[in-house]
Amino acid sequence: VNEALPIRFRKNHSWSVYSDISKKVYVEEEIGVIVKARNPFNKEKQVLVIAGKRYSGTRAAIVAFLKHFDKVKFGNALNPKISAKVVVGIDLDSDGIIDDVEFLE
Repeated sequence: VNEALPIRFRKNHSWSVYSDISKKVYVEEEIGVIVKARNPFNKEKQVLVIAGKRYSGTRAAIVAFLKHFDKVKFGNALNPKISAKVVVGIDLDSDGIIDDVEFLE
């Protein structure tokens, strides 16, 4: 599934996140992705991927999905026709836990 996504993880590059949309590479541990795309195994279905680089990145993606769904449901900032977001987690109260996000794409 990963290779079919517009924003995906690159195994050979320390699991960095690569965006086909912006051509950017994201290497931070707090990077998360939310992607809705056509299922590569069944073209009539779609998949929803909520994932991140390590625990903090996954937490960032989940926080974005739960706290900012109104922003998540719209397309990518660079191409609104593609449902794919890149977020970076933010620790607002300096307790070591991601509690908010910034949308990068």
